Amino acid sequence: MLRVLLFYILFSISLFAQTLHISNENIDSSFQINYLEDTTSSLTINEIQKQDFTKTTKNNFNLGYRKGSLWFKIIAENKSDTQDFILTVNEHFYEKANLYYENNGAMEKLSNSLFTPISQREVKSNKLAFTLKLPRNAPQTLYLELQGKYAYFGKIEILEKEYFYFQQSMGTNSFFTFVLGVIFVLMFFTLFLYTKTKEKIYLYYLGYSFFLFIYLSNITGLLVFIDLQKYMYNLHLSAAFMVGFLILLSREYLETKKYLPKFDKILIALSIPFFILGVLVLFSYQPWNKYINNFSGLVSVLLITVSAIVYFKGHKQSKYYTLAMVIYLVFVVLFTFMVTGVLEYSYLTRYGFVVGIIIEMLFFSYLLANRYHLSKQTVQNYLEKEIVKRTQELNSSLNEKRLLLKELHHRVKNNFHLLIGMLYLEQEKEKIDFQGILNRVKSMSLIHEYLYINKDLAHIEIKSYLEKLLNNIKQSYPKVGIIFECEAVPLSFDNALSLGIIINEVLTNSIKHSTKAEEDLQLYINLFKKSQGNTLYLFIKDNGCGFENEDSKGLGLKLIHQFCKKLPNSKCSFTFDNGVKFELYFTIKENLEKQ
Repeated sequence: MLRVLLFYILFSISLFAQTLHISNENIDSSFQINYLEDTTSSLTINEIQKQDFTKTTKNNFNLGYRKGSLWFKIIAENKSDTQDFILTVNEHFYEKANLYYENNGAMEKLSNSLFTPISQREVKSNKLAFTLKLPRNAPQTLYLELQGKYAYFGKIEILEKEYFYFQQSMGTNSFFTFVLGVIFVLMFFTLFLYTKTKEKIYLYYLGYSFFLFIYLSNITGLLVFIDLQKYMYNLHLSAAFMVGFLILLSREYLETKKYLPKFDKILIALSIPFFILGVLVLFSYQPWNKYINNFSGLVSVLLITVSAIVYFKGHKQSKYYTLAMVIYLVFVVLFTFMVTGVLEYSYLTRYGFVVGIIIEMLFFSYLLANRYHLSKQTVQNYLEKEIVKRTQELNSSLNEKRLLLKELHHRVKNNFHLLIGMLYLEQEKEKIDFQGILNRVKSMSLIHEYLYINKDLAHIEIKSYLEKLLNNIKQSYPKVGIIFECEAVPLSFDNALSLGIIINEVLTNSIKHSTKAEEDLQLYINLFKKSQGNTLYLFIKDNGCGFENEDSKGLGLKLIHQFCKKLPNSKCSFTFDNGVKFELYFTIKENLEKQ
């Protein structure tokens, strides 16, 4: 909105700006001026004044490539209220720009050129311009001499000084600076994509953007402001390098190796001459610059053709590339026809290709960003598939391991049962009491039986396990009363096994060493988790007389103490006040979850 407002302000000011009347000797017109060719660049101003300027052109001239110098004869009549003006050719690339006019009866010469430093220019502009003091209502004859290596085009204007500087500040230089800023941002964006992907296509685009930045800085004359214009011809290598990187970029994006494998090698070979031409320009501006300009258009047509072919072969994204290249080519053709003198010099034909470049750059940036997104999505889909595949494989492997582990527990349980059976037979045969040993073996066998039956192979619900353990003890001592209270807490295999053996030994010892009849003996077992911390508390009590006088080196007590040590942070104690009291504290893992 702000740019539109500024445009209308500029347009309104131009309507009220003081004007000059420009004509030639024969025609009273503000659009026609006379010119003369000096193919040898040897004529002096005195000789030029005697020549007949028979050829005419518009003040926005485009005369193509010429040898030598061009002289323009301008008759200006000042009909304004001011005498201070600036004459400009609206271009920067002429190696010689001399203005001659009569001042107090003598011919005065003003000089400017491409290589004149900005500090030495009377008019501080990258455009070649001269200050003039023209008397009012008195026709003044001006002679302008231009010489350069490039084509002859420009726009000769005589403007009020204030209006000229206002136009400079709001004109093409501001636009070019904005364009270069956009390219600079896109370069950083491309560098970011390259660091993320390490794909060559982003490196090619970065090279293309970099040399495009140099190329535009050069041909727009902005280098004048930093006194680097003396490298203008050398920096035309950027045009050749730009095309070389464009070919490589296009090859990668259009996937010619996939869709046109034979033509892919041709594109690689085609990029090499442009890099060579870029080096040759360093030694001689012409004729290598002409070759670059001529072949660049052919390359654009070729790339558009290739993009159309790969589109029909299945590369649907290439249609956006084709559109970007066609838009760019249209503006390049307009510029080429202007340079060769076919089309009129105007803002569209002179600067339209810059707009084309911006459109092309935005398209390319979108395409590469989209490519990054698609490749990232492809990688993500691939990783998701791989994760699913690996998860399935791991689940399958885990299920196999579960089955193997269950089978192992099953076999261990069977071996324990076989051992129990053998002990029963030996007990019956030899009339020896193996009940304590049997209970110990049964307590261990129950763990493996529990794990074989249940899905969870890592944790054991201690309440369920202990209920089965106590049932075995009741079967051995059916008359003993057992009161059991337990909180449902999951324990690891090792802790559950240790706890089971400890409870089995304490109860067995209480029953074995009690002087009371079995029907009078009562056993109390309480297992619960402390409200504070993560501690499990086991309390066992009987109403017997205890076994404090028994040999403390007995196997049962040794087993109790040994397995207590296996429990983390455990503390155990016996008291024998009105029967046996056994207390055990140990730590369990916090927030233990089932697998």
